[in-house]
Amino acid sequence: MGRFKEIYINYLNLDKEEREQIKKYSTEYIYDNENRKLLLSQYILMANKYIYEIKAIEGTAHLWTWSDFKDEAKGKILSYKTEGNVILSQLLEFEEELDVELLRKYGLKIVIKLN
Repeated sequence: MGRFKEIYINYLNLDKEEREQIKKYSTEYIYDNENRKLLLSQYILMANKYIYEIKAIEGTAHLWTWSDFKDEAKGKILSYKTEGNVILSQLLEFEEELDVELLRKYGLKIVIKLN
């Protein structure tokens, strides 16, 4: 089966909410481990890792909160949403399932799990 056909089948097997969330990333690009330029939506569908969109539980989180959380959770930032100079949410990739207690420690919550 061709690579894109496999990606499309993965996409069709997602529920409607997940498909809508992934569509939001169809205009952003990322470089994979082999330095290939891919649509972020394509990368999400191909990834073997845990990908979450995360935001602050109440209001916003300080820049250092985001940085410390990413470092402690061993995450990789794939994308983020801002309003002015305020980070509203981040799309992060992890090797392992996220620890809910770690999210609570930093006052963050999962918006949606994408992979």
